[in-house]
Amino acid sequence: MTYELFQTFEDLVEVDAVVYLVDAYDKDRFAESKKELDALLSDESLATVPFLVLGNKIDIPYAASEDELRYHLGLTNFTTGKGKVNLTDTTVRPLEVFMCSIVRKMGYGDGFKWVSQYIK
Repeated sequence: MTYELFQTFEDLVEVDAVVYLVDAYDKDRFAESKKELDALLSDESLATVPFLVLGNKIDIPYAASEDELRYHLGLTNFTTGKGKVNLTDTTVRPLEVFMCSIVRKMGYGDGFKWVSQYIK
């Protein structure tokens, strides 16, 4: 289920990054999640904003793998890499997928470290 916290991103003064959390176990809702993510990625006001996609619940057996999640979200050839990638002189938006388990407190720290390097 998606919760609208505000009407449009124009209502916000500034967005430094977007963290998009996906339930990697609920494969039946990947299409819905892709639709929501695509809407965010196509929003002109977010064109240069870094996106961190977190695939949660990897502690549950049969949760999607990182490759499977990338495929279903349409991100297979669109992520920028998990290391320090210099995107300063390009129009490429930082975008990466990290798998995590919020309950087990693992994986999301790497994602937040990654996205923090692109926040100005």
